[in-house]
Amino acid sequence: MVSKIEALFLEDLAERAVNSSLTKITDFDRRMRVLEVLSQMKVGYKSVVGLDAVKGLKTEQEPNLDRTREEIERNTRTLKSKLGSPMTDADISLYNALKTNLRSINLSELSWRDPEANMIISDDSTLVKNLGTRQKQLFLEPCENMKCVLPTSVISRCDEFVNNLNNIEVPDVPMNIVHNKEWKEKDVKLLERTNRILSVLEGVWNNPAFATSEMRSSQSEGTYITDIVVPLLRAGLDDLPNGSICMSTAERQSIASKVRKSLGVNEEKSSHSPRVPIGKKPDVMVMEKCGEDDSIKLWRETLDGISLVGIACRPTSNQFGIVGIQVAGEDLCLNVLVRDANGIPRYFHLVQAQIPFTKSTSWRVKPLVHLLLTLRNITIVNKSLLMQALEQANTRPPRNANPSPTVSSPLYD
Repeated sequence: MVSKIEALFLEDLAERAVNSSLTKITDFDRRMRVLEVLSQMKVGYKSVVGLDAVKGLKTEQEPNLDRTREEIERNTRTLKSKLGSPMTDADISLYNALKTNLRSINLSELSWRDPEANMIISDDSTLVKNLGTRQKQLFLEPCENMKCVLPTSVISRCDEFVNNLNNIEVPDVPMNIVHNKEWKEKDVKLLERTNRILSVLEGVWNNPAFATSEMRSSQSEGTYITDIVVPLLRAGLDDLPNGSICMSTAERQSIASKVRKSLGVNEEKSSHSPRVPIGKKPDVMVMEKCGEDDSIKLWRETLDGISLVGIACRPTSNQFGIVGIQVAGEDLCLNVLVRDANGIPRYFHLVQAQIPFTKSTSWRVKPLVHLLLTLRNITIVNKSLLMQALEQANTRPPRNANPSPTVSSPLYD
């Protein structure tokens, strides 16, 4: 059974944002509308507990291949239409170049596995690789704005850790709310988090179970996830300045997948027509091995996640992003999906690092700290943007919310 870790944190963010809004609203009708937003968000968060329940999800029939092709054709038409109508002047040149590159793709060869078939323009696709220098810079701007150069103090602390493993304690500091290539906490707070991360590594380095490659290969997947990955993520995400987050290692069904299944049942009841099977939908997960299917599941789930958020509110474009975390052997990958001003999803492979199991791999320490602090920085911004968006949705609910463009996958593909 594949081990999974919740990486979106949307339910906790929504609940905290709604509770914050309720403290500021006195009108009864407005309070009820805010509570309705929370109930809508929670539809997709009921976990499927136990292996039997998970296996039970695999009894569906394969979707009709014609339905999959229809979804792909609809998505490509919509993508072409959006690229032909940029919402901002800055995107005109970029959209024209992307539309030109899209014509070079044989759309009949696209499958549900391809990001373009799901209306995603990924930074590693030919659509982006074939852009000119200026257009590529424009496309990557949201990604570049999320990247920050490690402060000299953090770099020095990592070097110090390799030698003496000392810890320091510092107080909290305020934060900002948008991505602008800056950390949302001051150096002293980043140093505190760095110390927590390094203290986890100290435990790993002192654990004989991970001393050699032979010993590590003998450990179960659960030991690896529980003793290394989860503590590192918690060390980076604990004590956020704008509230805590909820992280779980429990098996659970894909959030938006469950919503779609519920919608399918409702459509059946309303139309009295046979239900069309929707196929498998992805989970966000941490996996022991990184294969093609695993990376596909990750961007499919982030697409579902941002579509689910869009039903309740409209966070700032090119800023709010759904984060996907994937562990593959010794590699830890941080990816993020945002929507631009025209609603087109952009998927970025943000940061990658390797976990330093022993002191002999101490050169991996700084990249790992950078990845975990970047995850923390994005989470701080996401929480603020989501709270603001939910408060705005109280008076200006989003209209014409579109379902996720994620193409249905064959059941056993």
